[in-house]
Amino acid sequence: MTAEGTKESILNTALDLFSQKGYAAVSMRDISGAVGIRTSSIYYYFKSKQDIFDALIEKAEEVTNGLTQNFFVALGKTKEIKCKDFVNVGKLYVTGYLNNDKVDKLLKTLECERFHDEKADQIWRKMLFEDPIVHAKAVFDELIKRGMIKDKDAGMLASEYHAIIMLGYFTNDIDKFGKMLTLFHRRTF
Repeated sequence: MTAEGTKESILNTALDLFSQKGYAAVSMRDISGAVGIRTSSIYYYFKSKQDIFDALIEKAEEVTNGLTQNFFVALGKTKEIKCKDFVNVGKLYVTGYLNNDKVDKLLKTLECERFHDEKADQIWRKMLFEDPIVHAKAVFDELIKRGMIKDKDAGMLASEYHAIIMLGYFTNDIDKFGKMLTLFHRRTF
C-alpha cells in the first residue's frame, strides 16, 4: 500500500472506530490493529489521536466548502426556483450529504463526545447548525436581492428552512420532510 493509501486507511478506520465506540474509547493501538500496521507506524502519519481527528474534521470542511462553492455557481445560473427542484435539493442535502457514510459517522462521533468535550460540541454545532444556517441565509439573501422570493427576512427563512432540514435528518422521514419543503416553497416563492 502506498503512503497515501495507508494514511487514508488510518483515517477511514479511525472514523469507523470513533463512530462505533466513541473517540475517548479508541486507542492508537485499536486503530493500528484494525488497519493492520504497527502502532508506531501511525506516528509516521499523525502525531496523535487528536491529530487524526483534526484531519477528519479538515476533510469534512474541504468537502463542505467545495459543495457550497458548486451550489452558488449553480444558483447563479438559475432563473427560477421550481418546487420540485427545491425539494430535491433539500432531500439531496439530507440523503446525499448529512447521511453520507463519512459525514454521518463524523457527526455521530461528535454527538457522543460533545457532552464532555467542549471542542467536539463546538464542531458539532458548527457543522450541523451554524454553517448550514449561514449558507441558507446567504442563499435567501441572494434570492431576495434577485426578486425571486416574497419574504424579506433571509435570517428567518434560513432558520425555518434549516428546521425542516433537521426534521429530515433526525427523523429520516423523507416523505414528511418533502411535504414540508413543498409547503415552505409555496409560501416563500
